[in-house]
Amino acid sequence: MLGPATVIVLANGASHTVELGARAGYFERFVAIAFDPSWNVEHRAAIFAVIIGVLFISGFGVPLPEDIPLTLAGFTTTVQANFELNAGRLLTTFLIVSIPILLGDLIAYGLGRRFGLGLRDRVGVLRRLLPRRRLTRVHAWFERYGAFAVFLGRQVAGLRFVAFFTAGAMRVPLPKFVAFDSLGCVVSVPIWLTLGALASRHGQAWLRGATSDVSRSMLLAVILVIATFVLVTLVRNGRERS
Repeated sequence: MLGPATVIVLANGASHTVELGARAGYFERFVAIAFDPSWNVEHRAAIFAVIIGVLFISGFGVPLPEDIPLTLAGFTTTVQANFELNAGRLLTTFLIVSIPILLGDLIAYGLGRRFGLGLRDRVGVLRRLLPRRRLTRVHAWFERYGAFAVFLGRQVAGLRFVAFFTAGAMRVPLPKFVAFDSLGCVVSVPIWLTLGALASRHGQAWLRGATSDVSRSMLLAVILVIATFVLVTLVRNGRERS
C-alpha cells in the first residue's frame, strides 16, 4: 500500500522512492498510484474485472467505448511488469480482453439472428442503436463484401453493434462471423494495448514535468480544452456516420 508521503516506483527492474510531501495534491497522488507496480499487481483482479465488464456490455449495444478499457489493459499490464514491454504478457492480455469482446458481439449477432430486423421496430432502444441510415450503410457493406463486412464493422466505432446485429439478421454463418470478428480483433485490439503500454513507459515523466512546470489550474484548463475537442470531434463523426 502507498503511504501518504512516499511512493515506491519500480522502473526497468530498479526501485526508487518518490517523496510527494505532506501537501501533495490529489492529482499527484492519483498519478503516483496509477504508475505504481505493486498497487497494480495488488488490484489487478478488480482492474481487469472492470475492463472485462465494460468490453462485454459494449459489444451488445451499450454506448461505451472499447478504446479506453483496451488502453487501460495495455497500461496496467506493462506497469505490473515493472514497465517492461513483455510480448508474452501482452499476448495474454490480448486473449483475456478478446474473450468478452467476442462474447458481447455474439449476443448482438444472436439477437439479429433470432429476431431479425423486425425487433428494431418493436423495441425503442434498438431504434436508437440501429438508425436507418446506419442500417442502410451496413447493409450495403454486406451486399458488396459479404461476411467481410463484419471485419469492417469491428473497425468503426458506432457501427459495431449495427454490423453484428445485421450479420445475424442476414443469416451470416456463425463460423464466418466468428472468424471475421476475431480477425478484426487481431487487427485493432493490439493497437490500443500498445498505446497503453507506451503510455505506461513514457507518461509518468510527462505528467511530472507538467505538474512541476505548469500550475494545476493551467494544466486542468489544457485537459478540459483537449477533452472538449475530443468530445466535439466524436459527436461530429457520429453524425457523419449516421
